[in-house]
Amino acid sequence: MDLQFPVAQPCQWTRPDRLSIPAAAKEWLLEEGSLTQKLKQHCQQFTVELIGQQAAPIFDSEFELFHRHHTRVPFEATVREVLLCCDGKPWVFARSLFPVSALQHKNLNLSSLGCSSLGQSLFDQADLLRSPFDVTRLDSSHPLAKLNQTLHGKAHSLWGRRSLFLTAGQRVLVSELFLSPLPFYGRQNNGSQDE
Repeated sequence: MDLQFPVAQPCQWTRPDRLSIPAAAKEWLLEEGSLTQKLKQHCQQFTVELIGQQAAPIFDSEFELFHRHHTRVPFEATVREVLLCCDGKPWVFARSLFPVSALQHKNLNLSSLGCSSLGQSLFDQADLLRSPFDVTRLDSSHPLAKLNQTLHGKAHSLWGRRSLFLTAGQRVLVSELFLSPLPFYGRQNNGSQDE
């Protein structure tokens, strides 16, 4: 599928305790380990489909999160968007951003990731720290929910999360939107999905 970069649109983020999150969704949204490794446990073949990686403006909420963690970041940073796929089906839309200094850091290999997993590169760092999660619930009219409908033919709200990674003095913001194939969408506590 040929997607126009950047795909993402701004989301409303909040702390997890401010939303009623189904227990089955919490297992994914609040998992502190590597999402790449968790996805690999659910498929035979894990792949990363690169949508784009280049300098681009960042959203106000992204700028505010860096500022909250006492980090300076320009209004333009390197933005990376990918689809994380299990057995050829997109399970997660991920948007990451990092300042030029992180892009140039040789241990992180951010400038030449291509279709490799950013998460794998981050979790390989011995000094990795992660901020608490913010979460979001996108209704079915949000552009990313519409992308999900295009990819999977299902119209419903989507859960997502984001956190800031710190390693080697660099910060990388990673936002992940969970698409229809995620197992918890079939096990919502209320027995139905928002249309």
